[in-house]
Amino acid sequence: MGQAKRRAAEVEKWRSSLSAEEKQIADVAERLVARFIDPSEATGMCYRLTYFLHLYILEKGITTTPVIGYVNDGTDDIFMSHAWLEYEGKKTDLTLARPERPHLNPPGDILIQDFPLKRMGKYTYHMTKSAEAVALENDLMKDPRSSGVVKHKEIEHDAMQKRARSADEMRSFLDSAPDGITFERLKSIIDKG
Repeated sequence: MGQAKRRAAEVEKWRSSLSAEEKQIADVAERLVARFIDPSEATGMCYRLTYFLHLYILEKGITTTPVIGYVNDGTDDIFMSHAWLEYEGKKTDLTLARPERPHLNPPGDILIQDFPLKRMGKYTYHMTKSAEAVALENDLMKDPRSSGVVKHKEIEHDAMQKRARSADEMRSFLDSAPDGITFERLKSIIDKG
């Protein structure tokens, strides 16, 4: 059996192992990748797309958890603020495959219910920063060229964590998108055809 056939069999085996709710989540996630993320080459949208997935799936009667934590690509000790969706302990993360700054961060897997639908590279997921990450950030804070970025990212991370606790706050964030990619706009894109 060739590599493509083996991979197709893996994907089919994974799909058949999902519960009805997990299948709904996987379907929405796959449509979001195929109809929005890939065609628009979307980058830097982990918070927005996680909030969207959570709210869209909630409309279907399935409660998920939008998680604002950190990821690490394994190349250094930097922990980047990141968002992903969890359902019964399984991660759905659609945005690491298209990093905002690919020259700094390698592409990561597209995960749907912990399954690497598209294998690009392994990231580790964390709720808090490691001691090494904190020490590195403290060093970066001493440099005027990087201290502003570090401060900005921490403020953004805290704001996104707070927002993730409220469906109304997430919806308000999505609907105030300056680029016009609101909740309803994303919904219309993935509900097509």
